Amino acid sequence: MDFAQLKASLKTSVAPAYVLYGTDYFLINKAVALIQAAMPDAELTKYGEDATTDEIVTALATTSFFTTARLVVATLSDKPSLSGINQYLKNPVAGNTLVLICYQDKPVNIKDATAVNCNPMPAEILVPLIAKQIAPHQITRDAAQYLIEATGGYYTLIDNELNKFLAYYQDVPVWGVEHLQPYLTKTLDFQIYELGAAILAHQVTAATKILTWLSSSNTNEYAIFGGVVAQIRRAYYATASTADINVVGKLLGCSPYAIKYSRRDYGTQATTVKACYARILELEYQIKSGQTTVTAALDALIYR
Repeated sequence: MDFAQLKASLKTSVAPAYVLYGTDYFLINKAVALIQAAMPDAELTKYGEDATTDEIVTALATTSFFTTARLVVATLSDKPSLSGINQYLKNPVAGNTLVLICYQDKPVNIKDATAVNCNPMPAEILVPLIAKQIAPHQITRDAAQYLIEATGGYYTLIDNELNKFLAYYQDVPVWGVEHLQPYLTKTLDFQIYELGAAILAHQVTAATKILTWLSSSNTNEYAIFGGVVAQIRRAYYATASTADINVVGKLLGCSPYAIKYSRRDYGTQATTVKACYARILELEYQIKSGQTTVTAALDALIYR
């Protein structure tokens, strides 16, 4: 079951158990919210990765004093013990629902739970959805791809942007990148990604323009520098390692999806990425030791 199918199914019934798996945290959080909204009278209990199977099953097996149903949401650890949960699901308490969150691109094996794919929707799905939403207008594939990347592939953000463009471009039959760029509200992550990409490509004009825009929007300079550090670090580990994207993503504390795109964009630039990463680590140390400012460090990266 994908996210759209979950949304449709909740209009008629709620299953005893769900496994929300994937690397799109937005979709996972939205799926939890949808299930909770479908159980408005349920008592909500949340558990983190440190919860034991016994704690989860005990919560599910008990009846709330205040409501007729209980919703238990638990985040799974890397190597969860599922025997107790599988045993409970053979005879679940009527009205109670379990939601297990698995931040991996493949689901754990729980026979009696409904698996919901919360991986980012690929362009092959998003592009037709975009085209359908703006019909009878048309959009070039490059423009659709740009929109997807600038919004992180989050369909809620895509929907917001398309509604805006429908007002701007009522008289334009075909939308291209040149139509989207001036008015597109990019996510902060995408803007910082563009800044890091411009720095790596030594595109001084582009990097300066992006940095000026970020500064004018009152984005904290430490957040900007920290974001660039994180991006260059991802690019470095993505190009220097052949390990599985899930392993690298966990090491860096980011979505495996980000590692996939770093390898796509910088796979042939390992030497450049390595040199830039060494330089940014040096500047980070200088900032922390008071030898330079964040503003000066960003200028040093851009005008190197």
